[in-house]
Amino acid sequence: MILGVTLKKKAITFLEIIIAVTVMAVAMIPIFGMLSRQTVETDKNASQAFAINKAAQVLNTIIDSVSFVALRQGNPGYIKVDDLQGNPRYSQELRLNQAWAKNMSTMLFNNSNADSNGFACRGIVTDSKGISYLIHLRIEDIPSTIKHAKPERKQIGDRYPKEEPSDFPEQTDVNFSFLKNSSLLTSSKMAQEFAETPGEPGGKPFTELNIPGNAVSEFPVNFYTDQDIDNLPGNTKYRFVNPTAERFTGKMVMKQVPYATDNTLAYCPFKRLIVQVQWNLEPKYYSDPENTKGNVQRIHLMAIKGDIDS
Repeated sequence: MILGVTLKKKAITFLEIIIAVTVMAVAMIPIFGMLSRQTVETDKNASQAFAINKAAQVLNTIIDSVSFVALRQGNPGYIKVDDLQGNPRYSQELRLNQAWAKNMSTMLFNNSNADSNGFACRGIVTDSKGISYLIHLRIEDIPSTIKHAKPERKQIGDRYPKEEPSDFPEQTDVNFSFLKNSSLLTSSKMAQEFAETPGEPGGKPFTELNIPGNAVSEFPVNFYTDQDIDNLPGNTKYRFVNPTAERFTGKMVMKQVPYATDNTLAYCPFKRLIVQVQWNLEPKYYSDPENTKGNVQRIHLMAIKGDIDS
């Protein structure tokens, strides 16, 4: 007698497959959402890094490699040199010509087109992902308008460090103030008074080697006092107790900018530089950074450039 066992296989129905796929899909939704958010954040971080690097490159190049006189006020500002060609210092010594201006504008702003104002500091650049960025540089002149007949001068007092020293009256114009050296230190007579003939009555040694014993040379009078300072009270006070300060306005220490046509801007010691980089993280606006719809992103950097040519 042969005994047999019959195995009964149960097939997976189509309905069960649908249910399993549905459960898996529901379970994967949070994972896909997380991956999508990570991708979006990665794209945002990468675009921000590109924008910051580009803005920093523009500002650093403008500050280090573009002459002060080539930058013209505007929003956007301009790089202009054609009105400097009659000045040998700029056209020959510094080689500020149209070819240079075009190359600089192309490198910084991808803009090689000039108009009557020069090359606009504005253009569009694109990264490796195809996202375009609008680069816009605003240039503001900071002119000096106040000019005194002579520098302002005052003693700052002897209250420091317990109290703040006295200061000049507030002034909206750009100004430069500093503590003066003692007038004796700036006098041509100082060396003659110190280097008297040794050996004579009251004579002073020329060098340390001429001093006997362990003595050190010293000036015969106290040069830390505010001597020979006109119209100041208390000139016998020690310089480190009550020093004298002087203040100059920008207009007193610089030349006129060579391109000025408006007298109010003729003396311009500084320029304010504000660069804006704008882009859009909405994929359909990648190539249109000026569009204000979608996911608009912006960064701003600012710097001050001084006129060291003057």
